[in-house]
Amino acid sequence: MEKSKRYQEGKDIIKKYEDPSGAPAYSITFDSLMDLDPELENYIVEFAFGDIYSREGLCDEKKTLITISSLVTQGLEPQLKLHVNIGLTIGLTPTEIVDAIIHLLPYTGFPRVLNALKVAKEVFVERNLKVRD
Repeated sequence: MEKSKRYQEGKDIIKKYEDPSGAPAYSITFDSLMDLDPELENYIVEFAFGDIYSREGLCDEKKTLITISSLVTQGLEPQLKLHVNIGLTIGLTPTEIVDAIIHLLPYTGFPRVLNALKVAKEVFVERNLKVRD
């Protein structure tokens, strides 16, 4: 079956967000679920990436910081790991990511911010990055 234009646009955006190993951007959180429904990949690629991430108006860095902030406030660590990786891949620095997470303290609270910082630190260690020298 031929893939839609939205799917192709989504795949193009995902390619921009691939981590250094070349793994698809969504693989960290969704690969283990793809066998449950053959349409799941289409939903993710077409809607999240083809429709939402393809919108103009915000640069990739701002989109990713907004996404990271939203995931921190919801306490969604597996998805946060994915988007911290994406942020680093598109050019956010570890310091920018940490500062964005810490900025959420008065709005989200210590437990969620500390959990998010732990996830971010794990990603930085995996990618051999330091936050501050």
